[in-house]
Amino acid sequence: FTEQERAALALTEEMTDLTRRHVSDEVYARAAAAFDERGLAQVIAMALTINAWNRIGVTNRLQPPRR
Repeated sequence: FTEQERAALALTEEMTDLTRRHVSDEVYARAAAAFDERGLAQVIAMALTINAWNRIGVTNRLQPPRR
């Protein structure tokens, strides 16, 4: 993975972990260094959107279709 990809994954992981109170300063700084302001906002928005859809699925007990 590239540094941008690793930074985005680390940020997404900490955003997704519901046991954390917040994203660590270290992970946020790494992401902020890897992306410009717009890119960082896009990563945050994408992680937020995916997490929101996952929470909707969990709440409604949705299951992936069987193949």
